[in-house]
Amino acid sequence: MHSAKLLSFLTAPILLATGGCATTGAEEPIAPPVCPIETRGWNAWVSALPGPGATPTLIVQGEVLLPAGAEATLTAGPTDRMMPPGQRAVLAVRGADRPGGWQQVRLEIAPALPAYSSVIVGCDGNMVATISPVETAR
Repeated sequence: MHSAKLLSFLTAPILLATGGCATTGAEEPIAPPVCPIETRGWNAWVSALPGPGATPTLIVQGEVLLPAGAEATLTAGPTDRMMPPGQRAVLAVRGADRPGGWQQVRLEIAPALPAYSSVIVGCDGNMVATISPVETAR
């Protein structure tokens, strides 16, 4: 009986030490970056084509390089008071079930102003791109 207690006393630390290392097979998700790794191909224009129900629209688009598990969005920021005004766009990254690589982002603001001096794309307080001039397609 004494040897059974000794065996249990000796194996208990091994069981406790390995018990914390057990995994369920599920991997911890990796947090997406705050901003894209790289960006390219930025352009912006005002679409002011005539037609029934047509509304002038500022269109901003570009491409962002992201790791797997991330997705980018582009949203409207403030318009400054310059003449013509500049428009800010906010680039944000969030977690998503998608492969890594280049992703196109696009923003449409309608109704748009008749003209813009530039569009400044920012992410997490840092400037990513400045698009100037902003042409108007009529």
